[in-house]
Amino acid sequence: MYRAAIVGLTGIAAAATRKAEGPLHKPMPGSHAAAFAALPQTQVVAICELKPDLMSQFVDRWGSVWPEVHRYADFREMLAKERLDILTVATSDHRHADIVVAAAETGVRGIFCEKPLATSLSDADRMIAAVEKHGAKMLVDHTRRWNPLYHEARRLVREAAIGKLSRIVATLGGPRSMVFRNGTHLIDTICFFAESDPAWVFAELDDEFRDYGPDYAGDGGRDPATDPGVSGHIHFQNDIRAFYNGSKNTPPEFSLDLIGETGKVSISDAGGTLWSAAQGRGLMSQPIRVPPYRSAGILAGIEELIHLIEHGGVPSSSGRDGRRVVEIILAMLASQHRGNVRVDLPLL
Repeated sequence: MYRAAIVGLTGIAAAATRKAEGPLHKPMPGSHAAAFAALPQTQVVAICELKPDLMSQFVDRWGSVWPEVHRYADFREMLAKERLDILTVATSDHRHADIVVAAAETGVRGIFCEKPLATSLSDADRMIAAVEKHGAKMLVDHTRRWNPLYHEARRLVREAAIGKLSRIVATLGGPRSMVFRNGTHLIDTICFFAESDPAWVFAELDDEFRDYGPDYAGDGGRDPATDPGVSGHIHFQNDIRAFYNGSKNTPPEFSLDLIGETGKVSISDAGGTLWSAAQGRGLMSQPIRVPPYRSAGILAGIEELIHLIEHGGVPSSSGRDGRRVVEIILAMLASQHRGNVRVDLPLL
């Protein structure tokens, strides 16, 4: 039995799965707690949260599943006492680093860190250094890396169903199009398809963020007024060019167009379409059909973390993958700060 704990009892960490009746009685878990509850080899033995009301809500929701869960307000005390195997870190965006480092140093074997990995490269680097030094396994919750639809779309791209991929157009819309909080998902998905390191970036922040500065100035992901919307260009080392538009003054959307020599793939969480060139008839469309999978999302992420602990392997969403996204976001801020110029990577 793997002893697990959760730090930060936000909705993504602690929400209950909706109830279902009849033969389809096990909906896909939508939170870390729900995923742990669905896995018989894990037991949540401890939770850590600074807000008493969130602690009480967790016990109300999950007390029947884990009646003896221990409660802490200090993550260091929890790590010292609980002999944990797995830790979920779901605190504010800028509060991940100290927890991850301490968890690795105290022998936690698997760490599932919410996105973004960090809000500075120095934090990202010390997190990666700690898990590598102490042999811990770490995954970053860029959830679409465990979404079957996105894997099927990448299979089509890899098999040249659209010819050679050359352009990616990615759109994030709605009032919470915050580049650190939610744009991190879309930028990571761009990287998932580009399969290359970025070479350079230029960007323009939404008008109200023109004077934001080159460093993160947010409040951890709560207030959209502290986390900018961005339009930017990412040029990858393999010459794929990506156009990222994450603006708050647009309708809600999360979508990508993957454009190749002979067609394109359009994909969003609602589904995907393969567009293929037909001689004399323009582009012809067909839906992307995904075979059924037993697990996806956070549940699949925790299952992978257990597999990495037991067998090793290459993570689907590693700390270095997460760091790449942080560097791209910070390069976008630097571009705005320097007058919307090209910023070469790596950042110095």
